[in-house]
Amino acid sequence: MNPLREGLSTRAVPQPCAIVIFGATGDLTHRKLIPALYNLAANGELPPAVAIIGFARRPKNDDDFRKEMEEAVRKFSRQAVRDEIWKTFSQSLFYHQSEFGDEPGYKSLAERLEKIDNERGTRGNRLFYFAAGPDQFETILKNLKTAGLNRA
Repeated sequence: MNPLREGLSTRAVPQPCAIVIFGATGDLTHRKLIPALYNLAANGELPPAVAIIGFARRPKNDDDFRKEMEEAVRKFSRQAVRDEIWKTFSQSLFYHQSEFGDEPGYKSLAERLEKIDNERGTRGNRLFYFAAGPDQFETILKNLKTAGLNRA
């Protein structure tokens, strides 16, 4: 270790970002992804301006998604849920309803991400997580490209 850095924090401050989870109503999201993201937030390892957008076909709104994810976190989190942290974390959760093969759904996702960029300062910093079957990957990727969301 560098003696000049001894005693200093080595963690970089995470940049604001948007995380889109394709297949957000599935088991992987409920049991693993959202509880893990909550734990990162509870440990101060997620940027405060993070936005987590669940993308799935079931009809629901942001509040329904937040309630569903709270139940999942309370059931599957490795650490106890602290209400004040959950309240802040839950405000970073959003839901976008669309079928994987529905091209207009990706266009409206692009519009929503643009709005989130402006509101939360994510500046186009995005991560797409495929919590869907591998047979859906090509369809999702094609529609991300068509909507102009495949830039690096």
